[in-house]
Amino acid sequence: MNFRNWTKQHTLGLLLGIATTIVFIPIIMFVLGSIDNISFSRMWFKFSLIHAEKTRIVSLASIANLIWFHSFLKKENFSYGQGVIFATILNLLFILYYKFIA
Repeated sequence: MNFRNWTKQHTLGLLLGIATTIVFIPIIMFVLGSIDNISFSRMWFKFSLIHAEKTRIVSLASIANLIWFHSFLKKENFSYGQGVIFATILNLLFILYYKFIA
């Protein structure tokens, strides 16, 4: 991807991908807490302190970006799709940082 050709559609796709991950983090925490019989506040505590839990939840929340990516490809809005992929790459960098560095 050439950053000199970055458009408004790329930025909107990027923001949509980041917002989707942020919205799905509490949903994933609620579902995992329900499966493990843990309260949401306890899941939030684990998410904020334990790096392995943080990477697990963010990686699961990033899967929701596939919905946007697939719909943008189907409508041939490739710029939006590239923005969503870039947001997913940013999530990957976040996950790798917390998994191996922090």
